[in-house]
Amino acid sequence: MNIEQQQMEKELDDYYAQLEEDRQKEEEAQAKADAEAEAQAEADRKAEEERLAEEEKKQQEEEEAQAKADEEEAQADSEDEAQTESEPEQEEDTEAIEEEETAEQTVSQEQAIQLVRDQQGISEDSPLLVAYDHVDDSGNYIIHVYENVVDNEETGEGHTATQGWYQVSPSDGSITDVTLDGYQ
Repeated sequence: MNIEQQQMEKELDDYYAQLEEDRQKEEEAQAKADAEAEAQAEADRKAEEERLAEEEKKQQEEEEAQAKADEEEAQADSEDEAQTESEPEQEEDTEAIEEEETAEQTVSQEQAIQLVRDQQGISEDSPLLVAYDHVDDSGNYIIHVYENVVDNEETGEGHTATQGWYQVSPSDGSITDVTLDGYQ
């Protein structure tokens, strides 16, 4: 073999060795990226499960609170009826109290949602969702305006993007933007 051939063979061997090394690095990088993607997908799944569990817990708390409120209202009604039967002269007072209670709450949850939709110009076919969230300590409805954002097209997993929080008075329907009050 002449020196030129030996030199070419060495260059070819070096070239193939470099190609193999590059291929191994690429495989390692792909394996690492796959592992990171799987870890992120698992973290996303866990976050979604926690969010759903939190929503379910909130729904259950709301149902329990509504059941308690219904029970208290039924108890108050039966007490009013008992007083009315035992003391007929107080019948007018009971009716006046019931009228006041009705006057205090003239806006329903559904109406509050519609008021926020109207004020913010959110149509029914908008991607923005407008939902009742809870009643605050003052008895006002808290309405959440948000959008569902899909992070993974294959699994449909995603998150919500809050656009705003609005407080609606059940007595007069007045709306206050309370987004900065920490409802996020």
